[in-house]
Amino acid sequence: MDKLETLLNHHLNQVEECLRSSLSGSVYENSVNEMCLRIVSSGGKRIRPKIAILVWYALHGTEPESRLIHFASAAEILHTATLVHDDVIDKATVRRGVKTLNETEGNHLAVLAGDYLFTKCFMFINEVNEKELAQLMNKTLASLVTGEINQLQNKDNLDITLEDYLNTVYCKTGALFELTSAGTAIVAKQSQQTVDMLREYGKQLGIAFQVTDDMLDYTANSKTLGKNIGEDLEDGRITMPLIFALKKCPQDEHAILKNAILNNNLPQVLKFIEKTAAIEECTKFALEAANRAKDSLTALSPSCYKDALIDLAFKACNRSY
Repeated sequence: MDKLETLLNHHLNQVEECLRSSLSGSVYENSVNEMCLRIVSSGGKRIRPKIAILVWYALHGTEPESRLIHFASAAEILHTATLVHDDVIDKATVRRGVKTLNETEGNHLAVLAGDYLFTKCFMFINEVNEKELAQLMNKTLASLVTGEINQLQNKDNLDITLEDYLNTVYCKTGALFELTSAGTAIVAKQSQQTVDMLREYGKQLGIAFQVTDDMLDYTANSKTLGKNIGEDLEDGRITMPLIFALKKCPQDEHAILKNAILNNNLPQVLKFIEKTAAIEECTKFALEAANRAKDSLTALSPSCYKDALIDLAFKACNRSY
């Protein structure tokens, strides 16, 4: 294990302790804490806390303040809260290889558990005590809700444009990565120019991550993905693989593809995705976003932390789960 990995693990353990301690409140909260701990402890790559730690070291090169650990915990618990609510909306039964809260506890309790996690996020942000960060958090929450609404409104919309899709990607995924990277610069009291630079990094990382996620729904298997494949198709989400397949499909077969999509015919849809090389187009798009994320960090001084941030962007494009 190299020094950087050891350093990251040390601070990620601090985040884990922060998360667990926030979910061990009074006896009156035991039931909801138990549910939330089950989800928080179910795995997850902790990408957002990792970004916060790496950005801090790339900017400062010194041990992070407790404020940074609280912020990293806020970003992770916000992410977890959105997943709980997303699972309810999507009627998902499995997440990270385990049953979702809505599957084990029902929708009502799952929604309340998600709401409870949001309150813990706000408590962490209050500990940081940074007005600009609170404003960014509010903007991020608005984006997350907007993205979910956009996705629902575009259900089964085979005419969705790439621009509309990318707007939803930003709102649902990019905004949270943007919060983490730019928010760390705010906690570190950096200039607006640095905040904007890291905001762009988070936005582009979000595109690379979500486009790859959408590809995996058609290319992975349920065991490695940790959830059922084909969920996007089943739920009427027209993501980038389908957008490219529809665009490149021969005109005389367009109606067949549309019918397959609307009737959730996964085997036939997969044949069209392969025939149109839609996955290759998506891969190229994700890699272009990763390169833009890399380019956005040009002003950062060379360091192993900057290299790790760049590596994260490209790893987002090369994963199987």
